[in-house]
This record gives sequence, C-alpha cells and structure tokens, in this order.
Amino acid sequence: PAARLLKLVVILGAGLLWLDNLGYKVTTLLAGLSISGVAVALASQKSLENIFGAITLYGSQPVKVGDFCRAGGHLGTIEEIGLRATKIRTLERSVVTISNAEFVNLHLDNLSQRDRFWYHPTIRLRYGTTPDQIRYLLVEIRRMLYAHPRVLPDPAFARFNRFGEYSLDLEVFAYLATKDYFESLEIAEDLHLRIMDLVAAAGSELAIPAQIEYKAAGTTLDEDRARAT
Repeated sequence: PAARLLKLVVILGAGLLWLDNLGYKVTTLLAGLSISGVAVALASQKSLENIFGAITLYGSQPVKVGDFCRAGGHLGTIEEIGLRATKIRTLERSVVTISNAEFVNLHLDNLSQRDRFWYHPTIRLRYGTTPDQIRYLLVEIRRMLYAHPRVLPDPAFARFNRFGEYSLDLEVFAYLATKDYFESLEIAEDLHLRIMDLVAAAGSELAIPAQIEYKAAGTTLDEDRARAT
C-alpha cells in the first residue's frame, strides 16, 4: 500500500509539473481542485475510511501478513492487507475479503502470537464411579501431566469439578509447550488417548447422555366412587 501511494503522489506531482511547463497556472488549478476535492471526499467517504483502516492496521499491527488468526467469524491466514480491504485464506482454502473499515472494528484473535496452547478438557465419568476410582484417576492424570515432555508443569492439575446432569465431571488444566496450532492438536490427541487408558485402568467408563426412569406400581380405580360419580 505504501508503494502504491508513493506512485500516486509521484504521478500527480509529475502531472502538475507538466501542466506548469505548458503555461497553466498550477496555483489556480490547485485552488479549484481543493474546492472540488471537498465534494470528492464526501463522495468517497467509505474509500477514505478503508485507507485510514489500512494505516491503522500497519501502524498498530494487531495482525500481519502470514499470521493465523480469528477475525469475527472467520478463521484463517492473513494473505494481504491492501488500501481497500484485507484478504483472509480460510481453512477451506477460500479467500474472504473484508473492507479495512470493517476489519479494524472486528474482534481480532491473533493465534500466531500464542506462546503456548491451553489444554482444558472435561472428563465426564458415568455415575457409579466410586470415590476411590476418582481419587486414583486424579492422581494418575496429574502424574501423567507432570511427566509428559510437552506439558508445562506450572500450572498443571486435575480436579473433581462437579456433579453433572448425567456424569461426574473432572476438569483438566494445563499448557502445551508449543506455538504451532497443528502440533498442539497432535499433543492433545496423545493426552486424550492416555486419559482414556487411565479411565479404563481405573475400571470406570466415560458417560454418555442418558436418563433413568423409575417405574412405580399403579393404583387401581375405586369402582364404587366411579359409579357414584
């Protein structure tokens, strides 16, 4: 964008010098342009907003070209920040174009600037799991987190969080020692499988949404009262 703006200034300057050499009064011409420029500025208000948006993006740099980010409802890589719009290459490999005036007002989550990834699954155990089984699981999950080479030790914990609607919920909290999104998925997958092994070793199972129905013996109608009614 800076190069394009510089080219535009050079072309305008060269044009004014050419007109001056031809004998035209450049000062009079500039005065007329300034009056008409007000009308042009009003007509091109949206374009000016986009240009100021581009200046804001390049000045504050919440995101840069090549950053992987979430902008509003879009997740992808910044491909271009132009004078008019910003282009995002989504995970579906499509290109989303957002005007700079709108883009600077979006909630921008720059995932490329993460120094670590948050790992926080909720493990839902079926009702019927005993307190001793839960104690065993908490100890083993903590031990697994502390021993894992790609999990940061502080903070890293597992807690019996709450009695759920259909499950006993354990909360796991840790940070993964990686800045790469796809590598974080690989580490999380390994942790998930290890936790599944621990749940099986404890003799418990993961809960699924279910309801329990209690059936009570029905009472017969009072025939005498029925006849009287």
